Amino acid sequence: MEEYINIQDKNYSQMLSYIKRQGFPHTEKTETITSGIVKRLDVSHGKFSCVVKVYGTGTIQVQGQKSKLYDSLIEAKTAIENEEEIHELLPFEIETFTETLKTNIPHIDPIIVRFIDEAISCFKANSLLGCAFLLGAASEKAIWILIDTFGLSIDDQTNRDKYVSRVGKGSISRAFDEFKKSFGGCKTKPQNFDLTQDLQIKIESVFQFCRICRNEVGHPQIVPNLDKGVILANLGQFTKYIETIYGLIDFYATNKTEV
Repeated sequence: MEEYINIQDKNYSQMLSYIKRQGFPHTEKTETITSGIVKRLDVSHGKFSCVVKVYGTGTIQVQGQKSKLYDSLIEAKTAIENEEEIHELLPFEIETFTETLKTNIPHIDPIIVRFIDEAISCFKANSLLGCAFLLGAASEKAIWILIDTFGLSIDDQTNRDKYVSRVGKGSISRAFDEFKKSFGGCKTKPQNFDLTQDLQIKIESVFQFCRICRNEVGHPQIVPNLDKGVILANLGQFTKYIETIYGLIDFYATNKTEV
C-alpha cells in the first residue's frame, strides 16, 4: 500500500506541475472510493474543461470532450505513466500556435500556416533540422509579403519602380536590407510607435536567426549542430513575430507611402 501511495503522489505531483506550467486554470480535490483515495484536478482552457484523476495505483485518467486541452493532458498522462521526461512536452501555446495565428490574423497566408504546422511536427519528432528549415521558410514568406506590400504602397510610380528593382535583385537578405532603408527614410509610418520600433527589436533579430538556421540546413558544409532549447525558444516567440509583421503589412496595405 505504501508503494501505491508514493506512486500516486509522484504521478499527481508531475501532472499538477505540468498543468501549472501551461497556465491552465484548475482546482484540486480528493475523492474517496472503495479502493482508496483518488486525487482529482478540474482543468479548463477557454470553453473546454477536463477532469484528471490519479488513482492509488498511479493510474491517470483524463475525462473530457475531445479538444486541444484534452490532447495535451493525454500526452502528459502518457509521458508520466511511461516514466518519460515530461519536460520534453511542448508548451500548450506552441501546440495551438497556428490556431492562434488564424484567429488573430484571419487573412494570414496559408503557406505560412502550413510551414509552421510542419515545423511543430518536426520538433515533436526531434527532427531539429527540418524544424529549423521550415521556420526559416515561414519567416521568409512573411517577410516577402511585407516587402511586396510596402512596395505596392509607394505612391510615386518612379520611386515604386526603383524600389521594386532594388529588392528584386539577389537574396532575401539583400531585399530585406533594401526594405529597411526605404522604410527608415519614408515619411509614412504607423502612428503606433511600438510597431515602428518593432522592425528592429522584434522582427529583424528573429528574421536573421531563422535565415541563418535555414541556410545552414539548406546549404550545409557540415551537419549543423542545432540546440533544441534554442529552437524551442524561437518557436515560442514566433507568434508575436508573425503578428508584428502582419501589423506592418496591414498598415501598408491600406495606406499610401511617400518615400
